[in-house]
Amino acid sequence: MAELIQPRVLKGFRDYLPDAEIERASLVESLVGVFRGFGFVPIDTPVLEYAEILLGKAGGETEKQVYRFSDNGGRDVAMRFDLTVPFARFMAEHVGELYLPFRRYHIAKVWRGENTQRGRYREFMQCDFDIVGADSATADFDIVATIASSMRALGVPGFKIHLNHRGVFNRFLAKAGIAERSVGVLRVVDKLSKIGMDETRRLLAELAGTSASDEVLEFIRGGDGFDATLERMTRIAGGPNPDSDRLESIAAMAAACGLAESIVLAPNITRGLDYYTGAVCETFLDGMPEIGSVCSGGRY
Repeated sequence: MAELIQPRVLKGFRDYLPDAEIERASLVESLVGVFRGFGFVPIDTPVLEYAEILLGKAGGETEKQVYRFSDNGGRDVAMRFDLTVPFARFMAEHVGELYLPFRRYHIAKVWRGENTQRGRYREFMQCDFDIVGADSATADFDIVATIASSMRALGVPGFKIHLNHRGVFNRFLAKAGIAERSVGVLRVVDKLSKIGMDETRRLLAELAGTSASDEVLEFIRGGDGFDATLERMTRIAGGPNPDSDRLESIAAMAAACGLAESIVLAPNITRGLDYYTGAVCETFLDGMPEIGSVCSGGRY
């Protein structure tokens, strides 16, 4: 008699029974309705990509988390760990077949071989939406408005979209004389809510010195209201500039559409990855701030 195989699921993966899958499918349907209402169209990309395309020339933490192997043809391939890099490859290959600005949404599974913990799995679904080919305040605001409409469509009772602009931050770093350490500084600041002010100060001092760390902490201080915070950020960053103007325009559009109460100017929001170039945002639930951001992104 053959030995019985014990049914089990890999660590970090999970089955969805009908009740849970019906609930998840309902959430996806609600989001699709919002995305299409804002003019986004669906795309899909393969689970597998050439590893050099997903990872580029650099290694780092991302490479350690990727499911990577040689296929039967000896090709170095990897499973997508997000939907952004495949989208960049998609645009590069198909830009001649598409119109610009191009609005896409993509809802699909991704895989990361990271340590599992409560609420984090190695296989999970991402819901992405992007606008390509439009560098304008209206395009940035459309992303903010799509987030707000998505939260409402999902029945979220209260949320705040924390907004910032990497350009203003970069201007500040240059004025403070620490632009060459921007990657490290941005990554430390991005962890502020997780590691606390004291640890953030210590790490910044190690990177840039005590004086510069104090300047960074003053710049990322929030809580003064949108207009007052923007005025202080702009002044510390060297004065009026197009990036601060962009934030002001987004806020004006939000006010005109009744979203002012849902927008918070948060200079500590940096989205630690160094490819972001413009407006960035993270969305938090009023009733569950402890779970962190539930919708994040930015111009890149």
